[in-house]
Amino acid sequence: MLRWYATALLVVLGTTLPASAGTDSRLTFEADVLPILNAHCLQCHGGVHQKNELDLRTLSAILKGGKSGSAVLPGKPDASLLWKKIANDEMPKTDNKISEANKKLIRAWIDGGAKGKSKSREINLARPAMKPADFAKVIDREIDAKLSGAKVPASPRSTDAEFLRRVYLDITGIPPAAEVTKAFLGSADAEKRAKLIDKLLASEEYGKHLAERWVNLFRQMSVNPSEWEPDRFQGWMAEGFNAGKGWDATVKEMFAVSGFLADKPQTTFYYYNADMQGKFESKIMVGNLSQVFLGVQLQCAECHNHPFSDYKQKDFWGLAAFFSGTSTPNNPPNTRAVRDNLPKQPPKTGTQVAITIPKGEARNAGTRVRAKFLGGEEPNLDAGVSFRPPLAAWLTGKDNRLFARASVNRLWANFFARGFVNPLNDFGDHNAPSHPELLDTLADEFIVSGFDYKHLIRCICLSDAYQRTSHVVKGNEKTEAELLFARMSSKVLTPEELYDALCVALEVPEIAPPVNPKKKPNLKGPQPPSPRSQFVKFFRNPGEVDEPTELKLGVPHVLKLMNEANFNAGGKVVERVMASAKTPEETIDGLFIAVLARPATSAEREKFAAFVARQSSPREAYDRVVWVLINSTGFILNH
Repeated sequence: MLRWYATALLVVLGTTLPASAGTDSRLTFEADVLPILNAHCLQCHGGVHQKNELDLRTLSAILKGGKSGSAVLPGKPDASLLWKKIANDEMPKTDNKISEANKKLIRAWIDGGAKGKSKSREINLARPAMKPADFAKVIDREIDAKLSGAKVPASPRSTDAEFLRRVYLDITGIPPAAEVTKAFLGSADAEKRAKLIDKLLASEEYGKHLAERWVNLFRQMSVNPSEWEPDRFQGWMAEGFNAGKGWDATVKEMFAVSGFLADKPQTTFYYYNADMQGKFESKIMVGNLSQVFLGVQLQCAECHNHPFSDYKQKDFWGLAAFFSGTSTPNNPPNTRAVRDNLPKQPPKTGTQVAITIPKGEARNAGTRVRAKFLGGEEPNLDAGVSFRPPLAAWLTGKDNRLFARASVNRLWANFFARGFVNPLNDFGDHNAPSHPELLDTLADEFIVSGFDYKHLIRCICLSDAYQRTSHVVKGNEKTEAELLFARMSSKVLTPEELYDALCVALEVPEIAPPVNPKKKPNLKGPQPPSPRSQFVKFFRNPGEVDEPTELKLGVPHVLKLMNEANFNAGGKVVERVMASAKTPEETIDGLFIAVLARPATSAEREKFAAFVARQSSPREAYDRVVWVLINSTGFILNH
């Protein structure tokens, strides 16, 4: 919740009054007024407390009002109870008073008709998917319109070297090898960027990387301290991504699965959502499901009605009811499975399945809540079979806009370091998208493409917005320019990406710790973790999956990169480049291409060549050059 308050505060501080005083019909409740009420008024008039029966979370609730009648009369601020209370600081009663600027904004909103955002838009899900190049133009049209309205200039197109390394890391998680970089930079083919995107999406590394990102997210959300082996689950997801399986089908199979982990790798998903004692808990699943797949903080409604949205406690437990019979036996390991504890003599089809709110901190403990889709119906379920397949079908259905929007928002953040909605798991009227029309348009395209990630990635990577440089130009220096996608944001390499980048740069298959010749390996016992998994575990930081712009390398990480012998020997790359280069300058260029996927600038070439000339051993000097490059921001960032 602290994160939410920080978001709300930023919105409030960033609110500006329109140039014209008084009336402004462009103001909307969701975008302009609700953030102010969130920060000042919902503690007393929200989901937990509603003094005088007044709820200020939605426009309809405000117009309905409380015991004293409607809180707002559109077009009549002086007759509106809400304005009267805040105008003379009667509300809020705390010291957290509304600023004069925000008071004027609320008055202007009421004077302009107290409007909410239009929820009506034409949706044609019967149309075919667009050609990626054509849809990329739709993306740019929306992005450029926002930039033009904000009078923020866009940074220019990235260089071929910038694009090459960026798209390799974003699609495969691995930077390009030296020979690939040379070939791409030397090509005059006008279509080489589009062809490269197709090549990367056709590679096995694409599916592996996207699957690894999702599995890392599931592990981040987990409250289970056990170390579950993700390889088979990750491999199952990667196979689906590479085959072009729709994301809806993948998620549906994950939620509807029943059977043993040994036979069905997707059952691992349920083990990531077990509680601290290794026993599956429906409430934990609902909290994770809603955040990851719906973009909703529904866990805030577990114990009471959601304090900052319309979600009720019964919405939370209505979803939990679908998992009321689910279990995940844990011991011994070969019995791990996802099961449904069904009655031996089930009632007839059409039974209303329900769950009892457990005792504890929750209000309304002991209340029976029927299974209910979020914002939808209470389905009639067959108590003799699993309740989860109907939930999976609803969750991934074309009519469930929450699923499509949350999926698109997460995918966009993979490429741009932030979504249209941030945090990614906090959709709602209190947290409006930066580009609402584009978010909906992308969601439509995702649905009509058959929830095809490859299609959407092609569309995104072909856009001018994605292919912009990360360099600042005059007029887009401020952070707000990144929020409008005026330039590409630099992303910190994940631990997996960093390890793989080191292997590519040093031209070695893996970076293994030194072998102790005196210690014989135990071939019969459990094998030690792989060098990659050890590296990832050391560099992993909590929360980093959703925070790609935050550099969280601490002193131990930096010292390891700087001092680890395996990172400082130059690898095979120095041997190869020295054998083929004729001059120190050519050697420097070769090392830059291998490590940073670009040639050195003239200044870098001159500086490093001068350094090498001062050393007694050229080989050791070039090892030092590689050491400098892999410890540079150009290496640990995807920019």
